[in-house]
Amino acid sequence: MTIEDFVFFSHKQLSLIENFQGEVVYSSAKTFEKGKYYYLGLNPGGEGKISIKEHLDSFSTKSDNDYFDAIWNTKKKTYHKGESPLQLRTKYLFNELLNYNLRDVFSTNLIFETTNNADNLNYGLAGICWPVHLLALSVVQPQIIITCGNDSGKSAFSFIADLYAHNKKIESHSLETKLFNIKTIDITIQNRLTLLIGLPHLSRFEIRENKVFNQKFLNIISNYKFKYF
Repeated sequence: MTIEDFVFFSHKQLSLIENFQGEVVYSSAKTFEKGKYYYLGLNPGGEGKISIKEHLDSFSTKSDNDYFDAIWNTKKKTYHKGESPLQLRTKYLFNELLNYNLRDVFSTNLIFETTNNADNLNYGLAGICWPVHLLALSVVQPQIIITCGNDSGKSAFSFIADLYAHNKKIESHSLETKLFNIKTIDITIQNRLTLLIGLPHLSRFEIRENKVFNQKFLNIISNYKFKYF
């Protein structure tokens, strides 16, 4: 599977929505290869600045990574490149906790349309976008899928768990308040055993130097490796 094949398929699959404002892959083209992790949120946030079609067309030559090189804004503040809370916490998650270069992680969203908030998102678009993920997953073949957000309603975690959990129990690992937890479940996707981890949304939850989160997250990773690898 070449990256050109991926782009061609994605254009066909997303033809009904590719003129919407949105983004497809946050990471560089070099992450379209086998890797340990697959990372995704719900959908791009903020003000749309490019169409899904244009963003997809640029992927085969994309050398930057939006978690490092993009300027992300919030309602209250404009940040420098790579310095929004979500970008900083995601870099900490991979680079510091997992000791894995985030630039090497295929990073995307469940749904590719940009919206200002989840309330304005058509969650049904996940069904259109998911075949694109399946093609990417067949190349990346991750051991672990990590989602930013684990809401039981609208989240990449709940969408994937509903598809592949087959009534297995989702484990909930409570953090320092009842508002936040880490959710995990072992799934089989494309005949591969995969750990699905749903984190609290990192735009709202601080993980840097958070001892409770760090210990529980690393225990989850260690226990999974001990059981299966």
